[in-house]
Amino acid sequence: MNRRLWLILTLMLGLGLTACGYRLQGRDDRLPDGARYVYVEMFRNRTYEPFLENAVTNAVVDRLARSPGAELVEQPERADALLSGTIVDYRNYALAYDAGDRIAEYRSVIRMDAVLRRADTAQVLWKGKVSWTEDYLASPDKALERDREQAAIAELSRRLADELYSRLMDAF
Repeated sequence: MNRRLWLILTLMLGLGLTACGYRLQGRDDRLPDGARYVYVEMFRNRTYEPFLENAVTNAVVDRLARSPGAELVEQPERADALLSGTIVDYRNYALAYDAGDRIAEYRSVIRMDAVLRRADTAQVLWKGKVSWTEDYLASPDKALERDREQAAIAELSRRLADELYSRLMDAF
């Protein structure tokens, strides 16, 4: 019986070790078409929310700067690929109300379109839409409520950048 148990454990260990190298297909932290050097253009803002393009562009730059599969460049002439985008929608609406029928919580939503193109031919390597939502508490203090909205926008920008990065690397 001990020999049988030892054989089963050895077999399980062997299977476990061979499975350690498993990776999801397409998830190798490389941009489409072997692009390595990326220039990120300032995203366009088609909404009425001021400075949204700054928050989103900065978050995308920060996310790509942490990527082992992409290297950011400061001039488009040095890039293999150009990443551009447009913020097409920003909404902020009441999500929940308290017992006194006052707004208790808001939800902010950002939707954007992005395109990664080869720098030399303008061939589209990836094109897609990304959106995210973030909730925050309302406050009778309007300055505090605006600060919370700005914090929600910062978090939305980070999450959008992460989602965009994930889609770029998976080429979805």
